[in-house]
Amino acid sequence: MNRILPSILSVLLFAAGTPVALPQGLQQYYDAATEAYGQKDYKKFYENIVEANKLHPYHQVILYRLGIAAAHLHKREEALRTLRKAIQINAVFDLSLEDFDPIRDAPGFQSLIKAQQALQTTETRSDTAFTISDRTAHIESIAVDSRNGDSYLASIHKKKIIKRDKDGKVMDFTGPGAHGLTAVFDVQVDPENNWLWACASPMPEMENYDSTEHSALYKFDLKTGALVAKYESRGAGPFVFGDLALNAQGQAFVSDGKTNTIFVADEKSGTLQPFYSSEVFWNIQGIAFSSNGRYLFIADYIKGLFRLEVATQELTELDNGTELSLKGIDGLLYYNNSLVAIQNGVVPNRVARYALGPGQARIVGVSIIDKGHPAFNEPTMGCIANGRLYYVANSPWNAYDKSHVLQPQKTADLVILTIGLGDGASH
Repeated sequence: MNRILPSILSVLLFAAGTPVALPQGLQQYYDAATEAYGQKDYKKFYENIVEANKLHPYHQVILYRLGIAAAHLHKREEALRTLRKAIQINAVFDLSLEDFDPIRDAPGFQSLIKAQQALQTTETRSDTAFTISDRTAHIESIAVDSRNGDSYLASIHKKKIIKRDKDGKVMDFTGPGAHGLTAVFDVQVDPENNWLWACASPMPEMENYDSTEHSALYKFDLKTGALVAKYESRGAGPFVFGDLALNAQGQAFVSDGKTNTIFVADEKSGTLQPFYSSEVFWNIQGIAFSSNGRYLFIADYIKGLFRLEVATQELTELDNGTELSLKGIDGLLYYNNSLVAIQNGVVPNRVARYALGPGQARIVGVSIIDKGHPAFNEPTMGCIANGRLYYVANSPWNAYDKSHVLQPQKTADLVILTIGLGDGASH
């Protein structure tokens, strides 16, 4: 039965190719719990997995093991509460194991099974906007020009930006590696200034990987494709610039999941300057401004959602008034007092719209856009244009071998999904 207790190193989440650091002592407690479980010393198993959970209270595997340990000690309420948290992150955890026999007759166990079945149910509401047949580009994000319907696609593997015009013609907006481009993670259209912004970082998954290349933020002329400006940080690095957002004034901000720092493009110095960082974060990903620009919402891939007040830099973790886990959010978008979250760190993957309450410090409701969509093979990032959501359904991070060589036979045509968001917030 030790087969269900792998090393935690094999189950840690990787966000945008960036491994999440282990808290000191976590592996030791987890290993001790594993050994005790194998010896059927369930008291020691429980004691050690509790300590592991204290160090990493967000890890679904630790939560699941804690549920097993609590069940063996007939701690029914704790077992059911912990298992419910675990399946909210990974709905395919096995609840049929003999380990759960001590709590199987508990009234709450059957409701747990029903909750798991509901979480596993596929929900599809989006339509296919278009597909791209190039299976080697590895597209991570999309930006749509709301004025004419042209789309811009960020290529991880080919180190370039691809343009698809409103008539469906596909062409390179930039050449591979042009202007020092590395793996392009995100693109954003600024229609007011006619610019296209892009953030890129060197990744082993890109062609001709060179770890000495630099992460950077780029500004292009939408009409000509000419490079207008390139911004780099003078900090130590390395960085992984995974997402970018524009405020109402067109100023660009980029998130770095490696140092958990948000940078801002400084026009005067022509560099990226640190704007905000906090030891609270574990691994920041998507960022999005509220419509009035007062708040910057930040997705931590491990911990959930945060609200940063721009003027005061006061950070608030959003209170979650729903049962759904806020873990595993990659792409994040703001629309009409709600946050659209692309969650590829939960099983099944989903895209959900979370309604914000008064003051925008609490999530008060949720509506599922897509869950377990047949096109999903790691949905990542997207954009909103003219009230419609467009997002990448299948970014092929799992199509690389151990040497980070792309295996085209493991990829599929790129699928961009779309849905109208309407005027109201989610409910």
